[in-house]
Amino acid sequence: MKKQIRRALGALLLCAMTLPCAGAVNWGLWYGNGVNQPPSGEDSVQTLSQYGAYYMGSAADKVLYLTFDCGYENGNTAKILDTLKKHHVPAAFFVVGHYLDAAPALVRRMAAEGHLVCNHSAQHPNMTRVSRARFVSELESLQTQYTALTGRRLSPFFRPPEGAYTHESLRWAQQLGYHTTLWSVAYADWDPAAQPTYASARKTLHSRVHNGAIILLHAVSSTNAAILDSLLTEWKMQGYTFAALSALPGLPQPTVSALPNPAPFTVAGQPVVPTAFLIEGNNYIKLRDAAQMLTGTEKQFAVSYDAATGAVGLHPGQAYEALGTELTGVRDAAVVQAAPGASQITRDGTPLSLTAYLIDGENYIKLRDLAQALDCGVSYDSATCAVGLEPSQPYQTSN
Repeated sequence: MKKQIRRALGALLLCAMTLPCAGAVNWGLWYGNGVNQPPSGEDSVQTLSQYGAYYMGSAADKVLYLTFDCGYENGNTAKILDTLKKHHVPAAFFVVGHYLDAAPALVRRMAAEGHLVCNHSAQHPNMTRVSRARFVSELESLQTQYTALTGRRLSPFFRPPEGAYTHESLRWAQQLGYHTTLWSVAYADWDPAAQPTYASARKTLHSRVHNGAIILLHAVSSTNAAILDSLLTEWKMQGYTFAALSALPGLPQPTVSALPNPAPFTVAGQPVVPTAFLIEGNNYIKLRDAAQMLTGTEKQFAVSYDAATGAVGLHPGQAYEALGTELTGVRDAAVVQAAPGASQITRDGTPLSLTAYLIDGENYIKLRDLAQALDCGVSYDSATCAVGLEPSQPYQTSN
């Protein structure tokens, strides 16, 4: 009798451990609001925002956020990355532990080419059926695995497997520093054995896309790999732009997209190879590259950093001490994310009004701002996009 009772209690415990908890949500969408209109979800934008969670951006902005779920690799992701690079479009890749083990080179490539690599849990369980301890372990163990592979941290976005969550699990993710990220555009693309036709996939996605859409595509889909080029081309023609999840409205420090700038640079007519980006059409150059480029000229300057405050000091006339990481050339990326840069930049202690961004831990300065601060001549060739710094000449705003 006691054995029977123990078996019954064990069965009840197992059942309790595998059943979804009260308040479980399986994310779904209702597209009945009209073509190219935001769909209604299981929770509203306002409810999700209480937990720092999202299923779309701003419906007022003609911006799209492209995301891919990566459960396993079957040969399509490289083509997807090629297409993103061709169009300079950022994306977020939600990965699981198996994917990190099976496709480490692709994961490194995602990060190296400027995309966000995000948390989809280590073992892909239904997160409404796990304890808080297991929930924490799923996210933290994937973080540890990713850091061991790449030396980087995952971007702070979490997509619950199967779109299953509770308000409590949203809070748990938030407490771990993650924004739970659902979606507002998706279609049945996840089964490699039952892929939609190119025409039907394009028709569905074109009808569902909308301002502020977070688009979910599966990287296992051969259809997605085949039609992505045309989708991006057509969406751009319709006036959409693309942003990373890290640029979502409401984030404390939203990023902006920075395009690698392959334009030729010279100093006093001599070729140099700085790392530079175009942000909103303006040239931004790595500050340490600029210091190295101008070493030995009339406009040389040293650079100092205050680790406590993040402030940066420029010291004209002083010799720059190189770190050996300068002038590595054009960044081989689709597009990278730039966060707000140094809180204060000074010239011999006097504050400057320089526009700065932080990319991969380095400060990038708007080139014209820096040239003006140093009173250094700068020229642009509109035909070739070539940029020239002329240390022997003064800065002129009309250049």
